[in-house]
Amino acid sequence: MLDNHPPIAVKPADPVRPFDDPECVYVALPEAMRTFAPPSVRDWRQNPEGKAILSQLVVGLESSHQGKESTTVSLSGHEPDTCQFIEQILGEGEISILADKPRERLTICEAVFAGVWRVKHYQNGYLAQSYLETGPFPAILAEWSATQGSPASLPTVFPDNLMNAPALLYEIFTKSKDFAYGCEEAINLNLLPLTSEDMLFLVECLGLSGISILSKGYGDCRIRRTRLPNVWWVQYFNSPGQLILNTLEITALPKVVMAAPEDFEDSASRLGEVLAELEA
Repeated sequence: MLDNHPPIAVKPADPVRPFDDPECVYVALPEAMRTFAPPSVRDWRQNPEGKAILSQLVVGLESSHQGKESTTVSLSGHEPDTCQFIEQILGEGEISILADKPRERLTICEAVFAGVWRVKHYQNGYLAQSYLETGPFPAILAEWSATQGSPASLPTVFPDNLMNAPALLYEIFTKSKDFAYGCEEAINLNLLPLTSEDMLFLVECLGLSGISILSKGYGDCRIRRTRLPNVWWVQYFNSPGQLILNTLEITALPKVVMAAPEDFEDSASRLGEVLAELEA
């Protein structure tokens, strides 16, 4: 689970030295990877409320696979045992999301069944809503992304030690202003001649809003929404935590966050198998 907003990394991984270098040191290989392990359901067979919620999720996943609107299932008012049952069955998947507004906080965690999201909405430090949602992404995330404070402004004066940041900023601001659905674009900063001063100035000018996303797997993908509408930092890190791909995406929401159509079909099938075992 994502507990804090991570900073933007500006230093890429050190290059690998030639094989004939006597001091050659390669990046450490990944040492561990999390994989799905089905929970034990033997102690939860007598929980009709929990099984009813899982059945609603299966229906919601099948509906999402058909391209229909997302389905929400409230967890408010349920007994603690039922919520614990749901927590154990759904587990914690690869994606976690943290969003902040004044006096409000949103925590979202994808289940091990891709396309199922656990959403908690806090107001003034107290839990106001707790629910499950099936769909490519939680609808409230798109709502919050569209209303994240005052946008950044294109600077009119630039430091003398910059190289390509001014031209790149003008391009990013223009693409943000002209963005339209279906015209998503990614800018690979690894391929551009940018100095460390350029990178620091980019981070400063684009700013950061209160939305952070972490996608874990074979390494990390850390995503931060900038203060510029529809502009996101999307940074990939290897297992030792070194930045290996640094991009800016102009999109409503990066695709790496979204569940794919095939995910809904697979999750509905696996969750159906869990239900069948519970009924056995």
